[in-house]
Amino acid sequence: TAVFETKIDGYPTPKVTWLLNGKPLTPKEGAQVEMNAATGEAKLSIPKVDLQQHAGTVTCRLENPHGIQEETARLDILAAPLITTQLAKQEETVSGKDVTLRVIVRGSPRPEAQWFFNDTPITPENVTFDEEKSEYQLLVKQPTVATSEGTYRVVLKNALGETESTPCVLTVLEPVKLTKSAPTSDVVDLKVGEPFEISFDVGGKEAPKVQLTKDGKEVKFTSVEGTRHVYSIAEVRPEHQGVYKLTAKNKLSTEETNVTLNVTAPLNITQSLTDINTLLGQNGTLSIMCDAFPTPKVAWFFNDTELKNSPKHKIEAKQNVFSLTVNKCDHPDVGTYRVLIDNGIDHSEQTAKLHVGVKPKVEAAKPANDQTCVIGQDTQISWKFSGLEKPQVTW
Repeated sequence: TAVFETKIDGYPTPKVTWLLNGKPLTPKEGAQVEMNAATGEAKLSIPKVDLQQHAGTVTCRLENPHGIQEETARLDILAAPLITTQLAKQEETVSGKDVTLRVIVRGSPRPEAQWFFNDTPITPENVTFDEEKSEYQLLVKQPTVATSEGTYRVVLKNALGETESTPCVLTVLEPVKLTKSAPTSDVVDLKVGEPFEISFDVGGKEAPKVQLTKDGKEVKFTSVEGTRHVYSIAEVRPEHQGVYKLTAKNKLSTEETNVTLNVTAPLNITQSLTDINTLLGQNGTLSIMCDAFPTPKVAWFFNDTELKNSPKHKIEAKQNVFSLTVNKCDHPDVGTYRVLIDNGIDHSEQTAKLHVGVKPKVEAAKPANDQTCVIGQDTQISWKFSGLEKPQVTW
């Protein structure tokens, strides 16, 4: 209990008012006021003084019609340090962005603060005190994961005792960072059978979520070791061609990068163009089998004149078979046909001849060859045949 006593005098008897830090004290604040008019003694009692509520300047004000008089005294309350607002258990900041740790403490005399980082004392140049709030502050400047991430605490001490804050774990976040190891270019041109690899180091705090897609559909990484993400193909095929997009995302940022894979294959002719023979009025088909990627463009020529689809000529491509059909072959269709195949990286041409034949035909009726011969004399039996090519005759 804090007790203040004074003697007063005046006529008429002055009105006595007690104030704490400029505000009148009432029983609501726990103040007990006594006045002995016979002796002129005035007394103020404040039981169970509280550092936050009662410390400061106590004023006794006397007032009557002839004037006002005041006397003041200091009420200093001694108390061991008491933390009223603890450090946050966890704090997050971005790499390079300053962060302030705060703790509010009551105590008199004013406690000294010693901050610790991972149990190592921190020098006081970045420590401040907000007297109005009774708040101790530690400024962590330009934090990084390597130098600033860890556990912080503060010990507060005065002549009456000491206390320690709960620990605060500071996490330093970093935006996503992509570092490409392979390929060296954003556009890769490969031939069928060659190897292909995408390799990135993906950094960031918190650890980013990483996804790889091909033409919008997710594909799985071949291996993930630490920050290194690898997607590899031992031998590329046409179906591997496309746009590969790597996306990495965390709380702070999202990063994307694209790699375009172009797959090509030189011409591989597995069945060549060959001469054909057909009969007059029948269809004749020239064909060639060729594997290539991209799919080749094919042009057909007859005696160096390019052919197009028409009632006479039918041009088809089914998978790797490319064909030209000459409908109802006639003698003007006889000649040299040429096919030109080109897929942009390789080209080839082949030629073949179309022969139009006529079925063998007996030009003279059999009865005309009936004859009688004399034994021992020569005789001749003959028939006349026609046809293209010249018919082979067997007796």
